[in-house]
Amino acid sequence: MHVNMSIWKDGKPLFAGDKYADLSQEALWFIGGILSHAKSLNAFTNPATNSYKRLIPGFEAPVLRAYSARNRSGCVRIPWTESPKAKRVEARFPDPAANPYLCFAALLMAGLDGIKNKIDPGEAMDKNLYDLPAEELADIPTVCGSLREALEELQGDMDYLLAGDVFTKDQIDGYIELKMEEVHKYEHTPHPVEFGMYYSC
Repeated sequence: MHVNMSIWKDGKPLFAGDKYADLSQEALWFIGGILSHAKSLNAFTNPATNSYKRLIPGFEAPVLRAYSARNRSGCVRIPWTESPKAKRVEARFPDPAANPYLCFAALLMAGLDGIKNKIDPGEAMDKNLYDLPAEELADIPTVCGSLREALEELQGDMDYLLAGDVFTKDQIDGYIELKMEEVHKYEHTPHPVEFGMYYSC
């Protein structure tokens, strides 16, 4: 599930500019916020244990915290458009298990935190990240590999979500507690694959 976002002010698109891929500086900071907070965002954008069967290297869903206008292998893509009004940022790591109210709000809060704190997204990765050698891949940060990891990241990185009381700490703590129950159930339940590997052989 790809989430496309743009911000307007006084009837004008804020993401159009003269920087990389015809983006504005605000748009680049917005991307910086999403990439910076991607691991805690995973708790909302990829909220099921099964979400992480998709977020694996080499699969179509991107796991690398990078951005580009020229390929789809990074977490954030800038879709091509001639119109400044259509200039937008696309987050490619969310999935349809996400609650849209929580997912969209969290993504926007991360992006706005990027603008507020002028978070530099670094250089764009204008090459196919799927084909990079292992030594280059090792230098690119990734999203979370499990729901447990995402919830632990959210526990330590939630301040940006609390701005303006969009989320509350009690709400996030309750969410983490609820989702951790799912993690514990998943981790302590025998799986048919285990039966096939260890018993039925």
